[in-house]
Amino acid sequence: MQENIKNNHTLLIGTLASAVVLIFSLVFLISAKSFSDQGSYIEVKGSSERIVKADVAIWNLSFDIKSNDIDELYSNIESSTAIINKFLKDKGFEDAEINIAPVSIYQNSYKDALYLYNSTTRLSVYTNKVDLVKTASKDTLNLIKKGVALNMNDINFEFSDINSVKPAMLAESIKNAKDTAKGFAKESGSGLGSAVRGNQGVFDITEKDPGSPEYKKIRVVSTLRFLLK
Repeated sequence: MQENIKNNHTLLIGTLASAVVLIFSLVFLISAKSFSDQGSYIEVKGSSERIVKADVAIWNLSFDIKSNDIDELYSNIESSTAIINKFLKDKGFEDAEINIAPVSIYQNSYKDALYLYNSTTRLSVYTNKVDLVKTASKDTLNLIKKGVALNMNDINFEFSDINSVKPAMLAESIKNAKDTAKGFAKESGSGLGSAVRGNQGVFDITEKDPGSPEYKKIRVVSTLRFLLK
């Protein structure tokens, strides 16, 4: 009886061991198959570029006024602001396009300070008249003749209608990626399967060149993964 129990125990251990070996074998085979499938693909990139003209211009201007008399300071700020405002209107900009920020005034309490009151006044033009901004900004030197010296004369050109070029650029970048994948598959003697993963990337907008900042270069890179047959 004791011999039978011992034999049954040995048989059970052997069966369990065989089952463990079988399970590990199956796991290995599944992992190997998975690894094989994971390795049978190619990942490629395709890009698309466009040169577009900005449709929005933001023109920032500012000037400083210093004085030891608060009434004089106020009067000079008011007259200089009026001069710039008239200059912009004469160039063809409308009231709705011209913005005047609150004046920043700093009172210098240092005993040896040359001026007690120091102010900075900022104006901006937000417009879609891109060409007008570029030409008008070249004439700001004339403001000096009228007693206004700008300490900032900066223009930002922006392209706001990115959605108008997105579909075509994405289609082009995906086509270029697929063409690259086809070429690789052909050279390697493989067949190109379906795309199993894709990343369109980010649309990057930069200046075309420093001399023509109103023109922007838009670029997008798409990354695609294709199965190989």
